[in-house]
Formats: sequence, structure tokens, C-alpha cells
Amino acid sequence: MKKINKQILVPISLSLLTITLAGCNDDDNAIFGSGSSNEFTVSSFDKGIDRQTNREAVVRIDSRYRTGERDVKSTNIVGNYNNQNIDDLETSVVLANQFDGTLEDKNIEVNSRTVKRPVYEKNNNKQFNYETTYRTISLSGVDARDYTASNNFGSSRGIFTDLNNYPKIPTNLSFPAGSVCYIPVTTSDRSFFIFSTKDKTGYQTLGKWTENAEKRFSDNRQSSTTTLNIGSGNKYKAVQVKFFAVDNDPEYLSNGIDYDGSIYNADFIDSTQSRPNEDSLRGVVDCTLVNDVAADFLEIEIKRYY
Repeated sequence: MKKINKQILVPISLSLLTITLAGCNDDDNAIFGSGSSNEFTVSSFDKGIDRQTNREAVVRIDSRYRTGERDVKSTNIVGNYNNQNIDDLETSVVLANQFDGTLEDKNIEVNSRTVKRPVYEKNNNKQFNYETTYRTISLSGVDARDYTASNNFGSSRGIFTDLNNYPKIPTNLSFPAGSVCYIPVTTSDRSFFIFSTKDKTGYQTLGKWTENAEKRFSDNRQSSTTTLNIGSGNKYKAVQVKFFAVDNDPEYLSNGIDYDGSIYNADFIDSTQSRPNEDSLRGVVDCTLVNDVAADFLEIEIKRYY
């Protein structure tokens, strides 16, 4: 069974909110929990290209958190997904202002749906806390039509699920009873960049990475590029390329790191990030992290229609 640090969301995803048919409740473990209070599993799906057939590949990723560790099982649903895209290393590099450290698959604390993980500073015992609480929304009876896109960003409404990511599945198929969406709410003592050494790119310089990142879209949407000095002694460079929300597309954030002469793609954890919106009347809920009931349903339907 593989371990990964599949972190967390770039691009900056759709705003998170709740649906009126079932609210979020941190005391609903009897309904929405995943077993004992010190074990918790989150499932998701990812698309890629099968290198052998050049056709679409789909993988299911089941991340099981237990006190002390995290185990991840990846299962090919369609074709052969390129596992190079999955970080299966037990240690990720963490860089922040005047900080160089690691996030490791050890000393994890699990309490119901809250997962607490220490970030260790390099060459000493200092650490800071990083934790995620997974709030819950019922997906029972939800289908692809529960999400309505709009040409004006911010005007979209409903619940965005993998039924919308895999449109070959008929729109009238709905999640079965017991299906649950998990919304991650992260807190951290400080903002930081995080990456795995498997995230190494083929770019020779951070400038070339930046040039490519700035050409991500061809519609001339507005963007900004920020260069930062990070790490112990602030000796490493990071670049953030942000594309602002437009029409029905959310904000996208790409992060590149020059680390010991190699260029890496990274994620960014913002300690000042506001809590996700949980009002279903105000926007879209991103429900692509789910429990095993919802994941089993999606696996069956993706196999059937893809």
C-alpha cells in the first residue's frame, strides 16, 4: 500500500459551501464518520493520460489517516494512470520565510475528522502545527444537475461533484444514501510552500518555468506574478503566478520553486486563508472529496461509461 502526500488544491478551487438539504455538523460522526475516532478515510478521483494508449486514464485514491501514519491506495479505474503524478514519498519539503523543513508521514494525530500533522524544522526539533478538519455535507440524492454553471464568475450555484467532472455519466444518476462530501478546512501556524522531490520539472531555470506558467491561458485574462525568497536564510526562490477569476473559471494559482538547482511544482498553504464559504445560496460547493459510499458509486459509473 502506497503512501502519498497528495496535497491539497491547486488551482485554488471552487468556493466551498453547504447545501440546504443537509448542513455541516461537527457532531455528526455517527452518520458521516469513517469508523473509529482515530481513523479516517478520504477518497478522490484524478484524470490523466495513459502513456501506452494516449487515451484518458482515471485513478481512485483512498487516503486513510490513522494516528501515527497515513496510508494511500491508488486503483486504476480507466486505463493506466501515470503514478508519477502521485506523490508516494513519505516526506515532503516545506519552505517558508526563514524556514526549511519537512512534512512527514509520522506522528499524525487523528481525532474524528481532524487530522493534525507536525511540520519539522530541518536540523533541529522545532516544529509548527498544520491541521485539517473535514466538514461534511450529505450527497444522498445529488446528481449532476445540482450544479448550475454561469458565464459570470460568482454566479454559479449548486454542488460540484465528479458527476460534473465525468459528463459521460447520465445527469439523472444520483448519489446513493449514505454518500458524503468532505470539505477540508486547514489551519496552520504559518504560511508555507510544500512539494515532493517527485514534483521536479524539466525546466532548467525558474524563469523558464515562469514564462510557461504565464502562458497557461490563451484568452488574455488578468494575472499577476510574484517572486519570493524563502527557506533558511531565504536562500531559495519561489514564484507564484495567479490568474484571476473570470466568467465561470475560478482563480488559479501556480507555484514554482528553485531548490538546490532544480525546479519544482509546489502547493501553497496560506495561514491567512479565510474559512470556506458554507452557504449554498451564495455559490458553489466543491464536493470532489468523498466517503467510501460515494466513491464506490463513482467508481462503478466511471467504469461503466468510460
